[in-house]
Amino acid sequence: MKTIDADLIGKPPSGEYGVVVEHDPSLSTHTIYRPAKLGAIKHPVMAWANGACKKSGLLFAEFLAEIASHGVVIIADGPPIAEKRIPPGRRTEPTARPSPSTLKLDGTPLIAALDWIEARNKEQTSRYFDKLDMSKVAVMGMSCGGLMAYGASSDKRVTTVGIWNSGLLEPNAPIFASLHSSVLIVTGGPRDVAHPNGLRDFETMPAAIPVFHAVRPAIGHYGTYSEDNGGPFGEVAVAWIKWQLLGDESAASKGMFVGERCSLCVNADWKVQQRALE
Repeated sequence: MKTIDADLIGKPPSGEYGVVVEHDPSLSTHTIYRPAKLGAIKHPVMAWANGACKKSGLLFAEFLAEIASHGVVIIADGPPIAEKRIPPGRRTEPTARPSPSTLKLDGTPLIAALDWIEARNKEQTSRYFDKLDMSKVAVMGMSCGGLMAYGASSDKRVTTVGIWNSGLLEPNAPIFASLHSSVLIVTGGPRDVAHPNGLRDFETMPAAIPVFHAVRPAIGHYGTYSEDNGGPFGEVAVAWIKWQLLGDESAASKGMFVGERCSLCVNADWKVQQRALE
C-alpha cells in the first residue's frame, strides 16, 4: 500500500473526514480516495472515470478529495500518475467531440473497481471489512468518462449516475432502457462542446428516471474540477452525493435540487431542469 501526495491546493477539503489518497497493489489500475478513519459510518462508494478516458488517478484530485472528505470511498480509474492537470479557469476549449465510432461506452474499469471494493468489504483481513454500504453506489465521470459511467450504469449495485461535461454522442435507447437509478447531468454553457449532448440526454431520458440537469453558462468544457475543492462543480457533487448516498435531506443537500425554489433553481449562476425527483 502506498500513500500518495495528491498535491492539493488552497483550503483543506470541507468535509469532516481527513482524506487519504493511496495506491493498492491489488488494484494497480486505479487510485483510491478515502476517509482517513474508516468505520464511523457505513461508507458509500463511488467509481470515477476521467476526461478523455485517461488512466490517470490524480487528474481530478481536488474534486475527488472534496467528495471523499464527506465519508465516501472513491476509486478513480488509472494509477496515481503525476500528470499535468487542467489549470483553474482555463479558457481554451476543444472545438469538436470525437465521432461515435471512436469512443465506446466502456464501463468495465468502473465495474472492476466496484467488484474489487465489494470483495474487500467481505474480506475479514481488509481495512474495509464490513465498513462499506454497497447498497449506496455512484458511478460518475467527466467527458469521455461520462460515457464510461453510462456504460456501467446498468450494474445492479448502482444507486446514482453522474454525467459531468458529457452526454451520449448519439441517441442510445439501450443505455436509457437499462437505467435504474437517479441521474445527475452537469455541463458548462454553449462553450462546452458537451452542452448539447447533456441537454439531449435530459430531454430524451425516460420520464420515470429521476434526473437533474444543471448548466453553468459561464463555464466551458473543462469545468471547475481543478479549482480549490473542485469549485462550484465540487459543491454540487457533494450535495448530490450526500443526498443520494448518505440520506441527507437538509436544505444544503436535497434542497439544492428539489422543488421550484431549490437553491440551484434560484441561483443566477446556474440554469437547471429537474424531473421525477422527490
